[in-house]
Amino acid sequence: MKDFTFAEIKDACQAIADKIKSENPSKITIAAVSRGGLIPATMTAHLLGIKDIRFIRLSSYASDKQQSEILDTTLDEIPNDPTTYIIDDICDSGETLLYLRHKYPATKIYTVINKNQSIVPDFAPITEPAGLWINFPWEVVE
Repeated sequence: MKDFTFAEIKDACQAIADKIKSENPSKITIAAVSRGGLIPATMTAHLLGIKDIRFIRLSSYASDKQQSEILDTTLDEIPNDPTTYIIDDICDSGETLLYLRHKYPATKIYTVINKNQSIVPDFAPITEPAGLWINFPWEVVE
């Protein structure tokens, strides 16, 4: 098990913001994957000076923390183009990432942490081994 601090998450979000800036898009849309991607997407948006954040409402874990089918209840319009950056907290099993790539193939998918060697996001500043349980600083109740 590994506990991440807000400082480590902020540094990762800064790396994500720097990566987005380096691509020099004329227009940027940030889409957060709910719930895990909400805080990283918000931090990244602040670093980029972006006020409009879209929300992708996905649920991929059952109550016992085992992988289950993905339920998509997204209400926001998510542009399917290369200037849309979908941000999530982690790529673990890769199921969420595969779903997003299928639904939004033209977008870029960035995660704070990648734990999957075969299904990888377009960018992830932190890599951890598969099987390691990650605790994020906002997971105060779990």
